[in-house]
Amino acid sequence: MIKKDKRTTANGTIKTQIRVVEGYRPMPGASPKQRTIRDFGILEEQPDREAFMAMVEAFNASYKKENAPLRIEAAHTERMYSEHNRRFNYGYRFLSAVYDMLQLDTFINEWAAETKFRGEYAPAEIFKFLVLSRILAPDSKRATSQGKDCFYGMETGFTLPDIYRSLDVFAKFDVHMQRHLNDRVKTTIGRDLTHASYDVTNYFFEIDFPDGETDLRQKGVSKEHRVDPIVAMGLFIDGNGLPVGMSMFPGNMSESLTLRPVMADVKASYGLGRIIVVADKGLNSSDNINEIVNNGDGFVFSQVLRGTKGKRYVDRIFDESGYTANAEGTYKYKLFEEECPGKDADGNKVMRRRKVLIYWDKADADRAWRKREEKLKKAARACKNNVYSIKKGVDEYTKEEIIDGDTGAFVDNVKKHRSVDVEKAAQDAKYDGYFCIVTSELDYDEGMIRRAYGGLWRIEQSFRLLKSDLYARPVYVHKNEHIRAHFLICFAALLIVRIIQHKMGPGALSAERIARVLRRATCRVLKGGIVHLDDVGGAIAFKKAKDKHGKLVDTLAFSDDDEIALDFKALQQVFASDICNVYHRQEIFNKILNKLALG
Repeated sequence: MIKKDKRTTANGTIKTQIRVVEGYRPMPGASPKQRTIRDFGILEEQPDREAFMAMVEAFNASYKKENAPLRIEAAHTERMYSEHNRRFNYGYRFLSAVYDMLQLDTFINEWAAETKFRGEYAPAEIFKFLVLSRILAPDSKRATSQGKDCFYGMETGFTLPDIYRSLDVFAKFDVHMQRHLNDRVKTTIGRDLTHASYDVTNYFFEIDFPDGETDLRQKGVSKEHRVDPIVAMGLFIDGNGLPVGMSMFPGNMSESLTLRPVMADVKASYGLGRIIVVADKGLNSSDNINEIVNNGDGFVFSQVLRGTKGKRYVDRIFDESGYTANAEGTYKYKLFEEECPGKDADGNKVMRRRKVLIYWDKADADRAWRKREEKLKKAARACKNNVYSIKKGVDEYTKEEIIDGDTGAFVDNVKKHRSVDVEKAAQDAKYDGYFCIVTSELDYDEGMIRRAYGGLWRIEQSFRLLKSDLYARPVYVHKNEHIRAHFLICFAALLIVRIIQHKMGPGALSAERIARVLRRATCRVLKGGIVHLDDVGGAIAFKKAKDKHGKLVDTLAFSDDDEIALDFKALQQVFASDICNVYHRQEIFNKILNKLALG
């Protein structure tokens, strides 16, 4: 569009400034603005006004086809912390594309309408902000709120008190949202529930004591050997590594007791058919097996080999007959069926058949030996210096005996003598490298059992992701409702990251690298509605070489590439995007972001 502006000079003469401009909206619903495409100067100063205007009109008609350069205005007096010098993150829009695919805004808005929510804030707006922030910059709710205006184009008309109030709302639709997410995953990605892995972990709070018996925060057996109150989380994931459902339990609840209520809820809520539950030995109890089998489902559990629970297998472990070994002698296994007592749904005793896999792996044996040798050295030093430690550490191989302090004879209640328990160490060494898995699936061979149980690493990795990358702990909220809301936010964040990784396939980036590259995707909005994108990079990549297994791994040598830039390219491929230009008209850039979608 040609714009003619009247300008009054210093001597009072009125002159006409000729510009070609275009209108735009910075954001949907925003007031329209204009930007200058080209300033042609003063009309009255042109020797041939008709020819001049003909040139202007020709440019106006064809400038988009000619790809005319953008006009960027920058006053040399522009100061820091001004509107046009502020950086915004647009990387969140990649995460937002997955969030929108899961239709979480729709779910929350419909829930608010059905329950006649009358708050002065928008729960959907807050939940989305907290979930995306949990992935990009995990922190306390207070610290997270300080970055609410740093996302390009995101409306954040809420306050910190609104965030705390919304947690009560989130807790109310906790289970309903998980069901909704499962439906969306089935529709958009697909569920692989041939084998559903289940495990339990816990999260600590930096407090001394719980607030009564009804508090979820209770003192229990911490996975991190802490003495703080904890809460437990039971998590189901499918064969693709995508979370299915989670449940929260008091920290003092035995993990073996969590499987039955979670499984019953998951089966009823999600309408699942027969599933095979994969879990480690902490969930392997007769009550859990009875519940699983009586429901028509199956199991693949690891089995304790030491102590009372494992004594039934001692003769088979050390009887060399029946083992199948590889040519190198580094791996052997034996597979057999056995009868095991159980109870049917009415509580009557029954005998069931199950398959047992016992195997030995030299690499595991060597690893166990090295770990025990280190513990024995520490135990010897601790006994010499009279230092006490935790049971799982130094004290695992120390013993105490009561002796007479003068004669050295063993008597009662005189003096404790600590020494290295070499007998226990020798007994444990017999089991180095041996592992046992039991399953209800009688048609499974050794490979199928190993592969089914091997999928359990995905849930362990998810727990590490929650704790390390999403900073799910320590937890700073204290009300039970707020705790449930906090972990619902973490669950949604975990699902989004896992979906992206699933779409990326074998070359998937780690959660840390996904967050790193998207944090670096920043921009500034200059005068005239021009978006200036910063380079997405800042970490030198290492050269790669093939290891002895033919897998590409990093070496210690630097390459000429930028690792973050390569990650950004890989991530854009998954989202069918090609953001590479430095400057964009704002309305065009908005369209590019709106088209982001998983390929």
